Amino acid sequence: MRILHPTDFSQPATKALALARDLRDKTGGSLHVMHTQARFEEGLAGPRVRPHIDSINPQLDARREEQRAEEARRLREMLQHVATPDATSELRWGDPFKELLDMQGDYDLVAMGAHGSNRFDNFFLGGVAGRFVRRSSIPVITVREEATATKVNRVLVATDFEASAPAAIAFSKKLHPAGVKLVLCHVIDDPRLAVERGYINTVTDSLDLLDDGEFERHVIREGSPVDLLPEIANQVGADLIAIGVKHHRASVGLLFGSRADALIRSSHVPILSVPAVSD
Repeated sequence: MRILHPTDFSQPATKALALARDLRDKTGGSLHVMHTQARFEEGLAGPRVRPHIDSINPQLDARREEQRAEEARRLREMLQHVATPDATSELRWGDPFKELLDMQGDYDLVAMGAHGSNRFDNFFLGGVAGRFVRRSSIPVITVREEATATKVNRVLVATDFEASAPAAIAFSKKLHPAGVKLVLCHVIDDPRLAVERGYINTVTDSLDLLDDGEFERHVIREGSPVDLLPEIANQVGADLIAIGVKHHRASVGLLFGSRADALIRSSHVPILSVPAVSD
């Protein structure tokens, strides 16, 4: 499995890197660490260095370029330190969100940090994470600062039986041969359905049909998926919550639209968002 880890050197990013390394080791894949610097794009991009412009104060211009070069050196050292000893690294220049979109085709999975809503800023990866999940064509693990898992030993796979759900199930099953245990879960968010025996039987049968023997157990609960999924993950000892997503809100399933955003912003358990294959 080819894994990409975009870092902003934050605590959530550090925790995402630990999960990325574990999955790389479990799957026998590769890991590439990258940082995109937007602030000094003009002055430090090699051949893209801005053309010389006559200045009233050439010494000030020279000093500014020295500062930019020093910042580039510092960033490369930080990046190399993060990637050492078992990953490749790369420093890029531009918009972090756009760079991720450009790079995703070369990878099977992205693992990145996500900040809470009170720290959302498009310049930092906290804001980029939410935007990227909604546009990514490959699975994305988002990790908040409160996360405690350093390895992926068990995944809670959530399904609402809508069109986006099979993608999360299929990708999670790929992790099973690598020793990752799986738990299949459905949360009934309509209290009227939760008391109907016929509906419960239908859910039970539907979960059975999705299981080819990879899942340890099936869990059915009633309530809010955003609130319950992290709670259930804790109860079953899951290190990740896998959900299916679609890119267009108009076509998302019952759970995985704005609620996917809410999970990424609030869940202390890392979220594995798997995009559904478009027809």
